[in-house]
Amino acid sequence: MDNIITVIIAVIGIGTSFLISFLMEKYGNKKRVKEIQDEINRINKEMIDATKKNDKVRLEKLEKEADKLPALMNESLILNLKGAAISLPIILAIPWIIQNLFANFIITLPFKLPTFSKTSSFEIVWRDTFGAYGWTLLSIIILGAILQMAYQQVKNIKNKNVNKENK
Repeated sequence: MDNIITVIIAVIGIGTSFLISFLMEKYGNKKRVKEIQDEINRINKEMIDATKKNDKVRLEKLEKEADKLPALMNESLILNLKGAAISLPIILAIPWIIQNLFANFIITLPFKLPTFSKTSSFEIVWRDTFGAYGWTLLSIIILGAILQMAYQQVKNIKNKNVNKENK
């Protein structure tokens, strides 16, 4: 029975990880955040280059572009916070619900993982035994991340194949 509960919790954790990614993508608008970051990097790089070359005309033009940097950074921050505000309650609620459903569940892994001490947030303790709460968090963070990376790789390969067929 413990093996079934282990799998159930892992599947819920992985599903939660994908849900959070979906919500972050939809409401956090990663594409826009990347566009903003690219624009900020472009302006900064050009300003450094113009400063090095002492190109006053180009610097004046770039200073006008740089005036929009605070607004872009603000937009990026709001998009990141929006995604976090949506996902944080899920990250806190799901493990708590699972802990209450499977209060007596314990899993012992064949290896130890670094975790933060319950008594001190800066002390790292190596553990191999976790309850339902810990196993859910590990499933969300580690298993979910591994499967999401694999999913992205498959998606990238599929997109490359579609692009090759369209050429």
